[in-house]
Amino acid sequence: MKKIAYFDTSHDMPEEIISAAGFIPYRILGQVHEPAGPADQYLPEYSCPFACSCLTEVLQASDSWAGIVFANGCDTTSRHFEIWKLHVNTPFIHWFNSPVEDGQSAVKFFVEELRRLIAHIEECYSQEISTTTLRRAISDANEVKFLLGRLSSYRAVKDISNREYFEAVKKALQGSKSQVIRELREMVAAWAYRPVFPEGKKRFLLTGSDVTYGEWMDFLDECGIRVVRDDLSLGERYFARLIPENADPLEALASYYLSIPRPAAKTSIARRVDYLLQAVRQTPVDGVISQNLKFCEPYAQESVTVNRALKDQGLKLIHLEREYTAAPDQQAVDKLHAFIETL
Repeated sequence: MKKIAYFDTSHDMPEEIISAAGFIPYRILGQVHEPAGPADQYLPEYSCPFACSCLTEVLQASDSWAGIVFANGCDTTSRHFEIWKLHVNTPFIHWFNSPVEDGQSAVKFFVEELRRLIAHIEECYSQEISTTTLRRAISDANEVKFLLGRLSSYRAVKDISNREYFEAVKKALQGSKSQVIRELREMVAAWAYRPVFPEGKKRFLLTGSDVTYGEWMDFLDECGIRVVRDDLSLGERYFARLIPENADPLEALASYYLSIPRPAAKTSIARRVDYLLQAVRQTPVDGVISQNLKFCEPYAQESVTVNRALKDQGLKLIHLEREYTAAPDQQAVDKLHAFIETL
């Protein structure tokens, strides 16, 4: 089964449409270990390094994909679509204009965007996307989300490394849903018998820019930190809710994607704070790590207000700005060790 890759910085690109068409939805996450030279000829040096890495991956791998969907994300990456359209070799590229607002008019707009995406895929591949295949795709997606939620719940009580959790979510975003479901079921059964949460580790909430490579999760583990809650799209945002299965599939998808926790570029600060506070009420934590990737302006700007609101509720919090690199950051290590000593 071939893949249709998608670029989505805010996790509101409906991968279920790709599944319903008979393709594997593959989320483009960049290659942190590869130099961004191919993308540097099209993007300025101060561009988001994650976006540069994603373009590099696309330039190198697009020949192996059936097509690409580019979703409306933050202000920076949205304009990159024009560059992709001009320079990426692919038989199919589609702009999915997911709305910033989330009211009733946005739901109607989202449904129209779904119809436009379906029509484009059907025209290009002569592949019908029916109500039946949509319902099956939604059912599979919900099974994945349910199982990820089960895995996530073990983080605060079992010895589950940050990398293991990260890789499970990444697999769900890039693999065949049927295969992912089988593997996640096995993981749920295995994690239930893991040893209890290790002494000496601290429970943390992680918020901010998406973490797209496992080395950063390893780095937190090495500092004695276990992420037991988060609001990342490579994390809880992906499985925070289930898609309604009894409604019209397009209406259900639109309502779902506009009701899940949304990123800094597409939500009010109050809603983000409410979600984070709800998370720590459900799962007590020792501290909060707020972080933004260098040049990730939405999270950098919003972090000031969000972090103040969390601190006002008595939460211990540290904010980090990180480089897009898999190499160890000794300065960040020192900051985290010093912060942990204050807990």
